[in-house]
Amino acid sequence: MVDKVISSIIALGNIDLFSALEVKVAYIAMKQDEQLDPVFVRRFVYKELLKLVKKGWLSKSTTKQKKLTRYSKTDLFDHNYFKDLANSSIILGESKNDGHNYYQELSTRLKKHNVELLEGLGELELYLTLWEQYPSMKNNLKAKYKATQENNHILKGKINAIGELLRNTTEK
Repeated sequence: MVDKVISSIIALGNIDLFSALEVKVAYIAMKQDEQLDPVFVRRFVYKELLKLVKKGWLSKSTTKQKKLTRYSKTDLFDHNYFKDLANSSIILGESKNDGHNYYQELSTRLKKHNVELLEGLGELELYLTLWEQYPSMKNNLKAKYKATQENNHILKGKINAIGELLRNTTEK
């Protein structure tokens, strides 16, 4: 049996050609658990993806030049199975509070991530401006730019995952 959170990620309609890293980021975003060990999550996600490859639901391809591995859904991939599996549990938080309004919680989280992304975009713009004004600070600014850019990519993943969950969830 495939993990329910991973099932909900892979069941998303706009997910097809993806890497284990992208699934890992979405997994961490959906779990919202600061105690998660990224190394454990990376290994766990990889094992779950391999299960799906062995069943023929995903295909795995690796580029020769950069050794990047990507996964894609095969014709055997059953979207309904994964959506049913994802919906069979309270994926939207696996909270102890059954009466909690997940739709509202996710909407609030989505707004927060959108604000953080806008702040990050402003930060990137400032680094580029400073880079042009102070070329001697290029290395320092470049490192900060890359870190902010990576954070923005993670935020975009969270926004996409939450947006897709909201589209598939009716307000309680």
